[in-house]
Formats: sequence, structure tokens, C-alpha cells
Amino acid sequence: MAESRSEKASNDTALRFYRDVLGLERLHYGIWNDDDELTFEALKEAQERYENFLLDSIPEGSTRILDVGCGTGEMCVNLQKRGYEVEGLSPDRNQKRYFAEKLKVPFHHYRFEEFEPEAGKYDCIIMSESCQYIPVDRVFENAALALKPGGHLMVCDYFVVDHDAGILSKSGHCRETFLKTAEEKGYQIVEQRDITREAAKTLDMGKLIADRILMAADMFTERFREKHSVCFKFVKWLGRKKIKKMEDQLPLLDSKRFSEVKRYEFYLFEKA
Repeated sequence: MAESRSEKASNDTALRFYRDVLGLERLHYGIWNDDDELTFEALKEAQERYENFLLDSIPEGSTRILDVGCGTGEMCVNLQKRGYEVEGLSPDRNQKRYFAEKLKVPFHHYRFEEFEPEAGKYDCIIMSESCQYIPVDRVFENAALALKPGGHLMVCDYFVVDHDAGILSKSGHCRETFLKTAEEKGYQIVEQRDITREAAKTLDMGKLIADRILMAADMFTERFREKHSVCFKFVKWLGRKKIKKMEDQLPLLDSKRFSEVKRYEFYLFEKA
């Protein structure tokens, strides 16, 4: 079998950092309570709350589920525990490896837009923060091919509502275009929930983690900077582009601006 484009290209280093360095099995946002403190334990509980919300929202009578962008396979494990026939899909090599460590079920190593599903195979397709990476037309076209008659497409992701907000507007589908395309492709909204407020606190946790990493880096390089100041300045100059890129991305961790520019929403669609 020829190697897919996904096989050659995709290797999510962020996934390795979250899992192997921070010890996080789940990569998505969480649903936070108002009084939750910013701790790793609270983050894990918020992510579990998010995941359980999705699983509890699967329509009755569903049997076979496809998890698109399945991450480390944690949600698929819990789907299987609930008695569903589950399959995973991801273009990432690391996700493929982590998935295989946990589950002995089908894994499709493709981008969703490249995936050629068996017609009418799935009762429900779940896209948890993976929809944003798929061309919006292909989200609904490929799902229509893969779903059984009366099947459901579940999407939980953030969508852009302010397109003039710089870097914050770069990721996520346009909410208006997304909903218009869904209607044009013959999908009806069965259930909808805005979880922007509950999810945005994940960014506060992300900023806390980033600040601690920067603090640690500063501590570990302190003696080197003192003894080799000229060399350090040269190294910093060599890495100036990466440093500038990191600085430019800091607004992505601003939960207040995120909530102004985007909507984090849950949609359950039924194909008419």
C-alpha cells in the first residue's frame, strides 16, 4: 500500500510535549467550573468533564463511532468502555503510536479530507477540536458519505466571529460560513451549546504553564548568562526569529480576547 501524504508529513510535537513532558493524556480544552483553581489536577478534571459531556451527548441507538482527530486515544478508550464500536482517525504518527498502545481497534492514518470511508458505516462521527483543520466543505461532504441514514455529526470546536483581530482570527473556521455550509449540505442542528466561558479558562492555565516554563528557562540559564554574556547575546541573536514568533503568539493565551473574537461551541448535526 502506498504511503499517504499524511504518513510522510504529520508529526505533532505539541502532542509529545503535552503527553511526555506535562503528563496530559487529553489535548483539548476543558469545561471549567467558576471556582476551579488553576492547577494541573483541575485542568485534568475540566478535560474529563468536557469529554464526558460529549459522550453523554451521543444520540441513543448509536453503535459505531468514528473519532476524527483522536489524539492519544483516551476518548476512544472511554467510548469502548461504554460499549460502542469505535474507530480512530488521525494523520499524526505519534497519535497512531499512542492509540495502538491503548486500543486494538481500527485506526485510519489519514487526514479526514483524504479518508475514503465505507459508505454508511458510522452512526456518529465526533470531531473534537479537529474540525478547524479540515476544509469546511469536506467536513460535511465526507461525513455524509460515512454516516448511516439518520446518522449524526458531532462538532465541538472554536469558531471565529471577529475577523479583524489579527493572529487570533487565524485559527478556526468562520462561524457564519460553517453554519451556512452545514445548511447547504443538508444538515440540521439537533443540539447546540455555547461553552466559550467554561472553556476559555483553559487558556489561563496555558498561560500559567508558559510563564513557568519561561521562569525555569531563565533560572537555568542565569549562571551561563553571567559568565558568558557575549556568547549568550550571540545565541539569542541567532534565535531571534523563534523568540519573535513566540512573543507574537502570546495573545493566543489571552482568555478575555479569545472570548471576544471566538465562540467555542458544541453542535450535534443530523444529516437530512
